[in-house]
Amino acid sequence: MRTLLLLGSVFIVASCQGPNQTAEEVERDDIKTLAVTGVGEVEVMPDQFVLSGAVIKKASTAKQAMNELADVVNAIQAVAENIEQLNDNEFNFASVNTTGVKDPACLLFNQQADRTNNTLRESEKRITKKVCNDISQQASISFNFVGGPPDLAGNALSSFSEAGAIRLTLDGYKIKNIEDIELQAGEKAIANAREKADRLASAGGAKIIGVVDLNSYKPTYNQNTAKAPSINTTGAGESAEIVDGGDPVEVTDMNLKVGKQTISAAVRLEFIYE
Repeated sequence: MRTLLLLGSVFIVASCQGPNQTAEEVERDDIKTLAVTGVGEVEVMPDQFVLSGAVIKKASTAKQAMNELADVVNAIQAVAENIEQLNDNEFNFASVNTTGVKDPACLLFNQQADRTNNTLRESEKRITKKVCNDISQQASISFNFVGGPPDLAGNALSSFSEAGAIRLTLDGYKIKNIEDIELQAGEKAIANAREKADRLASAGGAKIIGVVDLNSYKPTYNQNTAKAPSINTTGAGESAEIVDGGDPVEVTDMNLKVGKQTISAAVRLEFIYE
């Protein structure tokens, strides 16, 4: 935001100061100042959507599980290439994690043994827990996907699910040139602050002649929390349906089109008046 602060300061100083006076030439103790907060807003459509998901495969050996995992990852990347009109296509995969899968019946027995042992007296014989062996190996990986335009999010959710991904979630939307949009909002906030200062000074029979400083700048848009539907797929390869607090419906039948996002900024300026 350094660019905004510098441009904002130049804009304000140029618009406020007279031809023969600058803020630096005035002793701080000799001036009268007026602090004003200005707010500016810009509405813009996001350019991209953000998805997250995972791939999990189980097999008799870790090598086999990783091979099956790789097949699904390749399939997901392939379907992304084939989604029509998808302009942006960026995957970010985490490291592959492998782990042994214990016998669930053995794990359940040990849980029940713990509960029972906790109710026994010291003199009573306790149940001996079993050693649970691995019955298979599991390989897993999580990923993020950034695509665009944003109204293709449903197509991506459906395609990735059918290709074998699970835990798919539409995380939100992104704006590519967010810094430029924030700058526009900041400039509007500066103009709004000057307008307020002029009105306040005029009401008291004074006028604005300069500015001391641009004290603060605060954007109020967060790309990670842009509005998005709460959506999760039902399961990898099982269907192209999603569950959103009710009966499953086709992903592409839902309205996943994002509306305009509001980028706002607030600046606090201290003006000189006489």
